[in-house]
Amino acid sequence: MRCFTDNKHSMLESIKIKKLFGLFDYHITLDTSENITILTGPNGYGKTTILNIIYHFFNQQFSYFQKLNFESISFEFSQSKSMELTKKRKQASSTNKSLTPIDSKVYIDIHVNFFDSEKKIGTFIYDSELRELIANELKNFFSLRQIEEDLWINTRTNEKISLNNFLNIYKEQLPEHFLSLIKKKQSEEENNPIIIFLNSLNIYLIKEQRLLHKIFGRDKDEDTFLNTIELYAEELKKLIEEKQLKAYQITQKLDSSFPKRLIEAKTVIDEATFKERFAKLKNKQSKLQQFGITTTEQEIPDYNTESAKVLSVYLNDSEEKLSVYDDLLTKIDLFVSIISQKDFAFKTLQITSNKGFSFYQNKMLQPLSLTDLSSGEQHEVVLLYELLFKTAPNTLILIDEPEISLHVIWQKAFIDDLKRIAELKKISFLVSTHSPQIINNYWGLTRDLFELSNAKENE
Repeated sequence: MRCFTDNKHSMLESIKIKKLFGLFDYHITLDTSENITILTGPNGYGKTTILNIIYHFFNQQFSYFQKLNFESISFEFSQSKSMELTKKRKQASSTNKSLTPIDSKVYIDIHVNFFDSEKKIGTFIYDSELRELIANELKNFFSLRQIEEDLWINTRTNEKISLNNFLNIYKEQLPEHFLSLIKKKQSEEENNPIIIFLNSLNIYLIKEQRLLHKIFGRDKDEDTFLNTIELYAEELKKLIEEKQLKAYQITQKLDSSFPKRLIEAKTVIDEATFKERFAKLKNKQSKLQQFGITTTEQEIPDYNTESAKVLSVYLNDSEEKLSVYDDLLTKIDLFVSIISQKDFAFKTLQITSNKGFSFYQNKMLQPLSLTDLSSGEQHEVVLLYELLFKTAPNTLILIDEPEISLHVIWQKAFIDDLKRIAELKKISFLVSTHSPQIINNYWGLTRDLFELSNAKENE
C-alpha cells in the first residue's frame, strides 16, 4: 500500500540520518508489506524527533531543521528516488535593510537535493533570510502572527490565513518592496520538482499531547485550550448534518423526476437480484437508524412481475439516496465496533445526529459529559477518531506514544486495531512507543534505535 495519492508516485521506504544530536547514525526501513512500522528505543535516542523530522519535511516546514542538530537526512523511495537534506550557514546580505552596519547575523539555509537513480534531478534552497524578511513585514505592517511555516493569524479578526490567500486579498494594497520579496519566494518554489513532489504526499502526525486543542489568540498570552473530545463530537455532528443535507437534495431531485423516469424506463429487475439488493438496502437503513442518522425506513412491497419495472426504478433511487452515507457509515461502524470492544467502565457509546457521539452510564442510563470519561478513555476515543475521520486514504500516519493512559489490554489490541483501520482507509503507520504491550506479538515490525545506533559500530 502506498502512502501517496496515486501510483505514479513512489512510496517512502527508509530514512537515513547522520549525526542526529551530533551522536546517532540511523538507517530506518519502513515495513511496506504490513504497512505498520514500530519505532522503539531508550529515552534520548530521538524517537519523537524522527517523527517530527518526517512530518516537518513532507509538510515543507523547513525552519524546523534550522535548530536541529544533524549532519544530513536522506529519504529513500521506491523507484530509485531519494532526497537529501542538509543545512548551510551564510552571512546576512548587504541589501538587508533591517540590519544595521554593525550587525553580522548568520542565517541557516536548508538545502534539499532530489535524485533519481543517484542522478540529481532537482534542488531546492530554503532561504531563511528571505523568509524572515517576509515574516517581519507581515508582523509589523499587517498585524499577522505566524503560527506555522505558511500559516498566520490575523490579530484583528483572529482568522487563519495562508500567505497565498493574503496576497489574493491584499495584493493591490501591498508596497512594492514587499511584493518583490514575495515574487522572489514564489520563483524559488514555482515548478520546482521537489516542491511538486512534496505537495503530492499525505503525512499526518498524531502527537503525544492530544486531549487539548490549542486555539490561537492575538499573541501567546491569549492562546486558549479546548477539550479535543468535545471538538470531535461537534465535528462528527457537522459531518452527519452535511450528509443529511446532501441526501435531502438528492431525494428532492429524484422524487421530482420519478414519474418521467418511470415512464421512460425499459429495464426490469429479476426476483433474485431484487432480493439481494433489497437485503443490502435494509441492512444499511437499519444501521443508519441505529446511529440516529435517519429516522424513517422506506418500505418496499414484495416482488411481483407486474411491478418489476416500478420496483427497479424505486430501488435504484433508494440506493442512490443512501449512497451519500456509505463512507461515513463505514467509518462510524468501525468506530463503534472498536470502542465497544474496549469495555469502557460501565459506559456505552452512542452515535446521534444532534450530538455526534456521546456516552451514557449503563446502570443508570444517564448521559455523561465527554470530559467525565477517564484520561485513558478520552485518549482511545480521540486517537481512534483522528485515524478514522481526519486522515485521507494513502496517508502515512505518524503516532507518538499511543500507550499514554491506555489500559494494558487496550495496548495489546492496538496494532490489531491499526491493521483493521489500515485495511479500511488504505493508510500506513509509523508508531513510536516505549510499550512492549503495544508491540505485543509484532516484534518483526519493530525498529530499535539503540540497536540501529550500534549497527555501524559492529560492522
